[in-house]
Amino acid sequence: MIFKEPLDGWFTHLAWTNDLRLSGPFVRESRSRDEHRSRLAALARQLSEQPGVATAHALQVTVIPPIKGGPRYDLALLVHSAEPLQAELEARAAEMGLPEPVHALTARNSGLIGDTETSDGEILLNHFVGDTSEPTAVEAWKSVSSWYLDKLGVDNSTLLEYTGDAPFLIMNYARLPGKVIPFLVGQLARPSFYRVVRRQLHDAAITPYPLFARRVRE
Repeated sequence: MIFKEPLDGWFTHLAWTNDLRLSGPFVRESRSRDEHRSRLAALARQLSEQPGVATAHALQVTVIPPIKGGPRYDLALLVHSAEPLQAELEARAAEMGLPEPVHALTARNSGLIGDTETSDGEILLNHFVGDTSEPTAVEAWKSVSSWYLDKLGVDNSTLLEYTGDAPFLIMNYARLPGKVIPFLVGQLARPSFYRVVRRQLHDAAITPYPLFARRVRE
């Protein structure tokens, strides 16, 4: 596995729970969420043209696997910028009529594979929690990354290491090579997933909580 030099700057990750209802693991459509999604997409467009901002994505969560204790939100904003923008983004989102976010987090890029931004596709937001340190969690992510490339063709990952009093240690932000359900089946149907991925994460004392999303283009 070839790891690239991490990206400079900061990532700001805001998340909202609007009208979160599920049919199995699938997030159901919501007229109320549609309104907030449009406002969030407009904010992302404004930010993408702002000096010092490299990327700004409005994200709509589409699939939440039924894992007890994991994060539950249906909209998110992920911004990569030269400086931390948490307070500014919270204020601007409130001005646009968005509710208070359930998460407002700042992170640095601690690991990079490929380029998550080269094209659109289904997005993995894999949050990791555990009774360990951030560097240990980063090393655990590195140790399982080659499995995802070899077995599932995931050739990119932008690893976010959260700062401050965040509920997560790290989050793997990656673009999938295909649809969500084949990706999940591809994991669970392979015995090596349990021997390699689950075991190494268990040994590092971290637990993954994945969400799946798509970028909003409105």
